[in-house]
Formats: sequence, C-alpha cells, structure tokens
Amino acid sequence: LHSHILSYHIIIYTATTSTSWTTKPIITMADTPTPTSQADPNSFATSMTLSEKWCIDFHALTHHHQSHNNTSNDDNIKNNTSRHVEGILLISSPISKIYADHPTAYDALTNTAKDATSKKGATVALADYAARILSEILPIPNDQSTASSSSSLPARVQTLAQARHHHANQIQSQKKRYSARPKKTRGGVRDSELPYVLERTDCCIVEIDGEERNNDKEKVLQFYLHGEFAVPNEGGDSISSKEILDGILSRTLTSVLQTLSEELTSHKCFAHIAAVVLQRRLRSMLQPPRNNHFDNRGNSTSTDQSYLDAVAFLADGSLLPRKSGRSILPMASPPAIPFYSPEGSEKLTRVVTVEVGSFWRKFLNDDGSVAMQRRERQQQQQQQQKDEEINHSKNNANDDDDNNSNNTADNNKTTVTMRGMIIPKGVTLIVGGGYHGKSTMLQALSYGVYDKLPGDGRERCVTHADAVSIRAEDGRYVNRCNVSAFISNLPGMRKKNKNDTHQTTTGGGGPPDTTRFSTKDASGSTSQAANVIEALESNASALLVDEDVSAANFMARDGRMRAMIMDEPITPLLYRVNGLFLSKEHGVSTVIVVGGVGEWLDVADSVVLMKEYVAYDGLAKARSVSYQFSYGHVQYAGKGVVHRLSWGVMEDKS
Repeated sequence: LHSHILSYHIIIYTATTSTSWTTKPIITMADTPTPTSQADPNSFATSMTLSEKWCIDFHALTHHHQSHNNTSNDDNIKNNTSRHVEGILLISSPISKIYADHPTAYDALTNTAKDATSKKGATVALADYAARILSEILPIPNDQSTASSSSSLPARVQTLAQARHHHANQIQSQKKRYSARPKKTRGGVRDSELPYVLERTDCCIVEIDGEERNNDKEKVLQFYLHGEFAVPNEGGDSISSKEILDGILSRTLTSVLQTLSEELTSHKCFAHIAAVVLQRRLRSMLQPPRNNHFDNRGNSTSTDQSYLDAVAFLADGSLLPRKSGRSILPMASPPAIPFYSPEGSEKLTRVVTVEVGSFWRKFLNDDGSVAMQRRERQQQQQQQQKDEEINHSKNNANDDDDNNSNNTADNNKTTVTMRGMIIPKGVTLIVGGGYHGKSTMLQALSYGVYDKLPGDGRERCVTHADAVSIRAEDGRYVNRCNVSAFISNLPGMRKKNKNDTHQTTTGGGGPPDTTRFSTKDASGSTSQAANVIEALESNASALLVDEDVSAANFMARDGRMRAMIMDEPITPLLYRVNGLFLSKEHGVSTVIVVGGVGEWLDVADSVVLMKEYVAYDGLAKARSVSYQFSYGHVQYAGKGVVHRLSWGVMEDKS
C-alpha cells in the first residue's frame, strides 16, 4: 500500500507571506502516469498545501456512486447523487518549519545532539507524540464535518489504526446481526494506549535532500491518515470534483493541523521527548554494546564513557505496580509503595549522572522526573496546602519559592543525577515471599527495554536493549534447534506415524538428535530450552526468568531426585547459568525470580530480597544459607560441580 502511494507522491513546499491558514492547490496527481499508463477519468488524486507548513497528498484507493435520499423532489435526485471516495492522506512538513519560532528546540532535535542515541530518541519521541495527538483529535466523524457552499456531503478522517478498528467493528457487528447466539467476550478493552514509545511506520521522521546548513539532509515529519469523502458528480458548468475535494480537505484538516502544530511546540511535547532522551542515554550507560555497533533502541557505540556493568537500573521513587493485572496504568500511591534502592548496599545502590543536554534539561527535575508546568505546580501546592490546613499568610510565598526552586531546572544545567538500584551483570536472584513484589519487579525489568511515557511510573527504569524474557511455552513448534546443552541422551524412539511429535533426523529410528531437534508439540521443558537457545542465537545480553511461568524440571532438580533418577536427559538451567555467564562466547547474565527452590542460592552473584515491597541486599544471607546446607560440593555425572558446570554444547556433525 505504501509503495503504491509513494510512487505517486510529490512533495512541493511553497512559502507564502500570509500567516493565516489558506488553501492553495499545487498539482493534481491525475496528471502523472498511472500504473497502467492510462489516465483514469474517474480517479481522484490531489496535492495541496495549507499555509507554509503542511503538504497534503491524497490518492483515492476506491470510489463508487451513492445516492442521498434527503429530498423528495424528483428534479433534485440527480444533484443528490455523489461519489464516495476513500483513500490515503500523506501529510508532511519539514521540522525546520514546525519549529521556525523555536530554534533551540530545532537544534536539540537535529544538529546539537552529542551522540546518535539522543538524536534518534528525540526524533522517534517526536513522531510518537504527534501520532498520539492525532489519535486524540481524530477521527472527524461524518456529522461534524463542515459543509461546503456547493454540497453538504459528509467527510471522515481518521488514523490508520482507527480505520482498522472501525472496519473490524463493522465486521463484528455484522456477525452479531446474523448470529443467533453471539459469543460472549471475556474481559474488556485496555483502559489506555500502550505507554511505550516505539518507532512507527504511519507517523515518522524521514530525511530528504534539502538546502540545510552544512548540506545536511532535511528532516520531515510525515504521517498517513485514512479519509472518506463524498464528492458530487461533475455536470455542466459546475465546479470540478477535484476542486471540491481540495475544499473538503482544507475545511476538514485546517483545524486538525493547527491543533497539531500548537501541540508540537507545547511544554508537554518537549517533556515527552526529554523523558525518552533520558531513558536512551541511561540505557546506553549500562554496558558496552555487544556487537560494536549502534543499536536503535539505545545501545551507544561511544567508547569514552564509563559503564555501570549492569543489566538494568531502577530509579528511586519509581512506581512499579499496576492498577490491576489487565491494566497498564500505574497504581496510585498510596496505597502503592514507591521503589527505593537498598540502604547501605555498595553492590546494588548507585548514584548516576546522565547528560541530556541543556534544552531537554529544562523539562526535567534534578532527579530525572518530568518537570510539571507552572500551573500544575500551583495546583499541586494549593491542594497540599488545603489538605494540610496550613494558614498561608506569610509562608505561602516562601513555599512557592521553595517548590519552584526544587522543580524548575536551571537553564545552565545539562545533567540529571539519579539514585537507584542496578542489576549487576552475572546471576541475580530476586527472592521473597508470595505477594511481596518479586514478579512486579521482574515485569518492570522486562518492559525496561522500551522507552515509556511520562507518568507511567517506570519511565526511569531501563534495561539493556538486548535482554530477553524466557518462559515455558507448551505446544510450541521447534525446528532444528540445538538444545544439547539442556537435553541430551534421549532414550531410543522409533517414529510410528506422521503425527509423532519427536521426529528423528537419522532416518528410520534411534534417539532424536538434540543438536538438530525438531518437534511440532514441545513440552514445557523442551520449549523453554529452545527459547533459551534462540535467545542466545539472537545475541541476547540477559535472560529474564520467572519461576512461576517456567517448567519445574527445567529450572532445578534437588539431590533426592538426582539420587532417584540417575539417567535424567534434562540438564536444568540451574546448572548452566554460571557457565553461560563465564563463557567467552556468550557472557549472558541471568535474572531469576525464585521463591521455592533454595539451591539457586548456590549460584547467585547478587540477591535482591523483597520484603513487603521493599528491596534489600540479600547476598550475605544467601551465602550464609548456601554454606549451611553446602550443596555445592556434589558432583554431576563426572562433569564437575553440579551447580557450576561449564557451558558446553555438542556440535552438529552433519
């Protein structure tokens, strides 16, 4: 669809002296050759500009005749017949024109970023914010479109996602209409958009050749919309359909683009971008890039910076719990307890200084949280004063000055300083009783690979971009995966029929070859082993594992079961995590939530103890417990100490 549209796309920018929103047709795309090299007289395509900022390009995908039965006069039936035009709108504007009155913002978005991490994060965040604003002010339904002097025909403009949902809802309503007993749906829809800032395809920043300073490429914000218009048929000396379409586009989009332009230069937009820039810079400080290249999600290639040698960082004051299991919104505090790093822990607690640039620093507090606007600060101060029933006669001005000094960033500052907890490289355990916050912390770590919106509660919690969550997936398909590090010495098994899941690779019979293991219906342990191997093949930097959603026989096996079953073909993950981290080939860290198997204490390099939602450094106690029970001396089938096996994978000899 995009390639079909872009083949007709013509970007033309014209500068006008008028500051008002005006309409000026530029060129009709019907004059360009069609894919069939023949002009379609019934096609609708146009290109136009609004003011000096926005270029609008429309190409119809479908159109058909329709009649409006809103009159009873037979003589007017001909005038009530129109064409329903449906197509794609490609709207674009140079960043330099959007921020013509904000040169410092333009420089922060383009030229003055010290590294590619900040520059890429700023442009992705800008496009994400624009897409979210469009989803708020759109769609424009039929009954709200402004009627023209020549026709009162409807128009509808919406984002591509809204168009997809609208079409899906229409199909669902038709199914319910013809279904005798409609199916009941479980649960409800999510309460908000996803709070993750992702690189989009329907709204993005592209680079084109332009006459910018130092011959740099011009950055252009472009986004796609879905439009449905009713255009009257041409007849006699009436105005052409394309001119009417231009008028409909102008009336429909003028207020939308004006609102978008105002929002893109607002405090909220800059704070949105500043939060993403901070997260990307903080993520790039965790550890050096694994492949010596820049990662789009925030792994910097800079070699002149110090690293934390960590998998993740959780800032003090973050709100990790959600409102419910199905909600993506943060739980209110109280009752939610904000996260704070363990007191007195030299291994886990860190104070980090992050360089974000002077412009983005204006929208962040000293601790990296998003600075509120003056009006919001005043409302918060008034609410606090009302709740505490303070007599504000003399202290009111002093309180305002103190709050402003704490929340308003110094214009000369370029860094923020945060205190928080790191997850060091190696094997880290998150232990604690049930319902004490273990899985909530791991969930925050798993979502830390994404940049999050201000107000999510976890916008200062980051994880290395290559970290991967691992769990059991019963019934998944596995194709020629080398799982010999975890599964080997399988019993002889001859293929009986075509539905046999464990297929051999040696022909007629014999044990399955675990260096090229294939199955159509993997068990829990087999699926989790395949997930680990596939993560390693994808060059993952860390594995995030929760005991609750893992296969028990894949995670660990105690001494009694080792004595009972001597020829177990499954080597648990417990025996491999140390060798996996110490391996020169991989060097992969592991973060595991544990609450039921104490043997994991023998292999831990770091331990986070959760007690009533408060984090403590539990490494000293874990080592004491491990020494007390002393399982570490047990040998495993002559391969070495059972809990610290070296990483070894059988090679495929074929």
